[in-house]
Amino acid sequence: MAWNLDLKGLIQPFSALKFSVKQPYTLNYPVEKRQDVDGYRGFHLNTLSLCVGCGNCQDICMNEAIDMVEAVGEINPKNASGLVPRIDYGRCCWCGLCTDVCGPDSLRLESDCIYASEDAGSFLYMPKDQ
Repeated sequence: MAWNLDLKGLIQPFSALKFSVKQPYTLNYPVEKRQDVDGYRGFHLNTLSLCVGCGNCQDICMNEAIDMVEAVGEINPKNASGLVPRIDYGRCCWCGLCTDVCGPDSLRLESDCIYASEDAGSFLYMPKDQ
């Protein structure tokens, strides 16, 4: 009987030990600002005073990550539909097409936002005025 000895398979788990002595990288946000990587798009922001509820952002989205939902609170008086976009970040690929087709430029991507949550349901995001 021939023995097949896979040395790489035996040694590889021990290579993870090098990370046990590395110091963690901690950022004291918002006191220290983080450096964005090239191409980072950020989160969607919607200036509700400009949004006309046309639905172009929903129509262009290839991932079906945008739903038009009923607006809550004050909206643009020119918003005849009464709808505003809601983004599902579980589907969004941050291509930026929705911001490109937004006629009144109400929808935009802002790289100043940081968002972390353990609740998967919280990634259905309503872009808010900022």
